[in-house]
Amino acid sequence: MNKTKVLYQFLSVAAGIFCCTPCFATNYYFSNEGSDAANGRSINKPWKTIGRLAKIKLRPGDTVLFRRSDVFEGGLRILQSGTVEKPIVITAYGEGADPILTGAVQVNNWKDLGNDRYEATVAKQVYDVFAGDERYTPARFPNNDFLTIDQGFGKDSIAVAALTQPDGYWNGALLRIRPLDWVYETRTVATYQKGLIIQGRQNRYAIEASFTERTQAGKIGLYAFQKGYGFYLEGLPQMIDTVKEWAWQQNKLLLQLPDEKDINSIKANAVVTDYGVWINAGVKNITIKGLHFKQYEKAGVGVAWHVGNINVSVNQFNQIHGVGVLLDSASLNCVISYNNFTDILGRGISALEPVGLEISGNTIKRIGLVRGQGWSGVNGASGIVIHNVERAMQTDTSFAHHNLVKYNRVDSCGYNGIRVDGSYNLVEKNVIDHCSMTLNDGANLYCFGKGPGVTHHSIFRNNIVRYSIGDSKGTPGNPNLAFGIYIDNNSTDMLVEGNTVISTGASGILNNDASFNNTIRNNIIYDCKEGLGFAEWANVGKIFGLAVEGNLVVSLNPAQKAVSITNWLAPALNVGKLTNNHYVNLTTTALFKYTTRQIPEATRLDLSFEQWKNITSVDKESMALTASANCINGFEAFILVNDLTTTKDYLLNDRIYFFLDGRKAPGEIRVGPFKSQILLAKKY
Repeated sequence: MNKTKVLYQFLSVAAGIFCCTPCFATNYYFSNEGSDAANGRSINKPWKTIGRLAKIKLRPGDTVLFRRSDVFEGGLRILQSGTVEKPIVITAYGEGADPILTGAVQVNNWKDLGNDRYEATVAKQVYDVFAGDERYTPARFPNNDFLTIDQGFGKDSIAVAALTQPDGYWNGALLRIRPLDWVYETRTVATYQKGLIIQGRQNRYAIEASFTERTQAGKIGLYAFQKGYGFYLEGLPQMIDTVKEWAWQQNKLLLQLPDEKDINSIKANAVVTDYGVWINAGVKNITIKGLHFKQYEKAGVGVAWHVGNINVSVNQFNQIHGVGVLLDSASLNCVISYNNFTDILGRGISALEPVGLEISGNTIKRIGLVRGQGWSGVNGASGIVIHNVERAMQTDTSFAHHNLVKYNRVDSCGYNGIRVDGSYNLVEKNVIDHCSMTLNDGANLYCFGKGPGVTHHSIFRNNIVRYSIGDSKGTPGNPNLAFGIYIDNNSTDMLVEGNTVISTGASGILNNDASFNNTIRNNIIYDCKEGLGFAEWANVGKIFGLAVEGNLVVSLNPAQKAVSITNWLAPALNVGKLTNNHYVNLTTTALFKYTTRQIPEATRLDLSFEQWKNITSVDKESMALTASANCINGFEAFILVNDLTTTKDYLLNDRIYFFLDGRKAPGEIRVGPFKSQILLAKKY
């Protein structure tokens, strides 16, 4: 063996010895009673401020601990990785409530300007103002309503006769505008000339990668401005004309209080920090648990691209302007579980093109309920969003796939409750209530593909979906429109199975244009405007190959339809095969709606079951129970729903109940987890 080879082997062995030398993990402690001059490595010598950690290079196995019941201002930046065996952990110690990490600072140096107005110097940009847990209103005009666009000029400007202020009066204001039913956008007023607003770039919100090209990197909006839609203006000091309004400009925070309030008693907090925890690109093996993230601008936890094994569990996120947890593109095998998200204006959880992401056991409430704020563009005001960068010409194929969304409880969202795009995802056993509260044309459970081959082969199974609403404020009088489960464009080979959908403002389950080869089976749809919906409006013949089988649709009044087929482009629509479905409406015989394009106009037919079977030729083996059946005269339908993870027993001792096949129901019925049962009973 030559000397060179011997030397190489020696160096290799030595390198291995040095690499395997154990690195002892370190605990770093923080307490409101600590000192940044201490060593921070014991409970008795904690650091005081979050900023002290920036001087430390974290190593695998290190743990950062915040004392419970304490409050810490600012944010953390995680630049180093742990290992699978030794993750870096950010957590809590001691007893009491979860430690609060906050992006707000208390403002104390107030100057009384008279007339219940106060001014303070705040050197950092102020994003929000809170008095305790009450969010004060950014100064806006008009105070509670919308102005209406008289004329829109593309994406450039709007004419509004109601604006009569002098030229330049609104320059620099934020323009919160509704260009479409399902979107709010935020722009900046570049120039105001009497009655004319010329929009400019805004820097309040990041431009999503999907829309960089369409918006010229943020120079213009996503959509053209349309006559009849609404907007309001925000952020200038001269807009303050009512109590609990504020504005920040040139390092001065201006605030108006109610007459009875003392500025020193309200403890005003100004939000000045973007992220509670920011995890840098490429970082892996980080655990964040047992913390309370409160009052941040962009996110409680923000994660850059190409990270892996990030675990965010058992935390609280509330009063955040943007997003609770924000994952940038191409994360791998991350977990977001058993967190509590409340009162967030943008999105609860947002993940761009993740792989192997688990979102489970979270409670997500009151997301996106302030119209026009929290997000600019598509998919604001949503509980959970898994989405992709999609362009007209695809240049990459790194789309979301193999993600799990399970056991989450989502309640009260401005737009979609849960959106999951991509492929081979599983969305099951979630409870999704009260969605589309500040936007229209959304759904409790939703998926979409910009083009074919992106969203496919995913499963929506055993979810409880209830109370989609729709909101048309700031539109030209459009009707409220919201869906339960919405399989939107270019979603193919999907399985929608075993879900319960209750009380929707449009279709309980909609298969929209250009979505084909989907299976919709064994779902219960109850008290919806339309039970099953199929609509072609842009692509003739792009709905086909559907298998719609074993579904039970129960309608409660004559206006509700069990099935709606709509084609605005052609005289017919054959969606595939409908078989072994059961349709119930005890108040009418016209259960079905069939709308097609005829010359010279569309023709709508309200059909009985027999007429439906004859005209569609796709539903031969199904059954219907309608008002024409004498055996159920005077009966009404009921639904028992179990939205728990364990079985639930229902006592039926108030009257006599029957199953749909005529059998008398026993006095006690057991309903399995995430299941429901339909019963009939005589009306009182």
